[in-house]
Amino acid sequence: MAPWNMGSSDQALGQSTQRTLILSVTMVGFLAALASVYEYHHLMAMNRLDGYTQTVIPILSLFLAAIVSVVLLSRGRFLKLAIWLVFALGSAHLLITVALALLVANDVALAAEHAVWIMAVQVSLFATLERRTALGLSAALFVLLAAICLVYCYVENVSLIADVRGGFLVQLTIANGAILVLLGGLSAFRELALVEKTRAKASEDHATLLIASAEEANAERKKAMQALNRAEAAAKARESFLASMSHELRTPLNAIIGFAQILEMDDVGPTSPAAKRQEYATDIRSSGEHMLGLIGQILEYSRLESEGVEVNKTPQAVAQIAEASLRMIDVLAKAKDINLTRSWDFGDDYVVRTDEKALSQILVNLLSNAVKFTPKGGAIGLTITRARNGAVTLEVSDTGAGIPEDKIELVCDPFFQVGDQQTTGTDGTGLGLSIVKNLVAALDGSFEIESTIGEGTCCRVKIPSAQGIEMAVKEMDEQAAAIYAKAAS
Repeated sequence: MAPWNMGSSDQALGQSTQRTLILSVTMVGFLAALASVYEYHHLMAMNRLDGYTQTVIPILSLFLAAIVSVVLLSRGRFLKLAIWLVFALGSAHLLITVALALLVANDVALAAEHAVWIMAVQVSLFATLERRTALGLSAALFVLLAAICLVYCYVENVSLIADVRGGFLVQLTIANGAILVLLGGLSAFRELALVEKTRAKASEDHATLLIASAEEANAERKKAMQALNRAEAAAKARESFLASMSHELRTPLNAIIGFAQILEMDDVGPTSPAAKRQEYATDIRSSGEHMLGLIGQILEYSRLESEGVEVNKTPQAVAQIAEASLRMIDVLAKAKDINLTRSWDFGDDYVVRTDEKALSQILVNLLSNAVKFTPKGGAIGLTITRARNGAVTLEVSDTGAGIPEDKIELVCDPFFQVGDQQTTGTDGTGLGLSIVKNLVAALDGSFEIESTIGEGTCCRVKIPSAQGIEMAVKEMDEQAAAIYAKAAS
């Protein structure tokens, strides 16, 4: 391990703890400098200054003050260097002073004053350095101090038991050893606490990583399930489409082939051969048109899915588009004796910015769908309203059988059929409402369906930001003229 652990302390301890440690060490340095100044004046007052103390103590005081200033100004950046310098110079000074006090001046009290500061140096070492390094350096100081005391007792023939001076030095040495052992134990406990904290943090990070991995795996599983559900829905829709198309295409094809064979064999019966031929030709044309409509819907849906919906919004007369759509459906409605009604409160001069082809196809699909599911003698209504914010709402309502509540959200899915075509008597590809949904989305509108079993269905399309251009300008001109006339009068 490196002898300096401030980097790991910075990670294990918080910023506040690190600042406290730096301030504590610098405060010890400040107090040591203050003690050096006091020692100088104390020795001078006692006329005990010699060449060594007179030179070294002022230098040591200035050195400690400079070290404290550098550490504070650098915010602890040079604390490592400061500790090593203080340890080297301070320890040397203290040991030399203790040795001179004992071996030269025979002054145990003066030696004890400086030996106490050796304990402060040891505490600073354990507070800032790695435990093994601090323990080795502190043990070296302890051994040197004990050696100086033993040499003094031997040279001065001081008894360790019978002499007060010997007892004082023994107690001082034992106290230093006790502090050394205590500091080693506290340092070991601190390192153990840091290790446990690091393990706890690692466990916490590992748990967080596991939770994140589990959440990511769960999200991937949900995506996979959604993809599987979409694939199953697509497969089901494909099967439903193939089943319905087999019936839808086979019926008109059989009719076309059957009537063509009859005409080919010239087997029209003895009566009204011209009328029969006309009837067969009409049936062939109707069957062909039906097939063309089915194939057209399939091709239109495929185009929208592959190429997307391209709209070209230009000023369009809504009433004209609505009338044209009603005319296209009128023949189908009359065939089932269905009453078509219309309602809007504007004329051909009301213009909105929209795509003519898209809006026309929306209305035709909704109206033809309504005719398909409305029984004979029923009613279908087309209502168009304007909102003050410029939005246009188109509603196609019918008196058909209605859609079950649990299937309203599914009717816009491709190839979805509300019921079995062979039992409900309806035909189609199941793509009409899906195409409507895509076209409405391309126009930045909204599409919703309300239905009640036995009462009918209402399909509602809202086209936003479609304020009539000419009507808006006209209304503004009229309002301005009214304000001007009122002000003039």
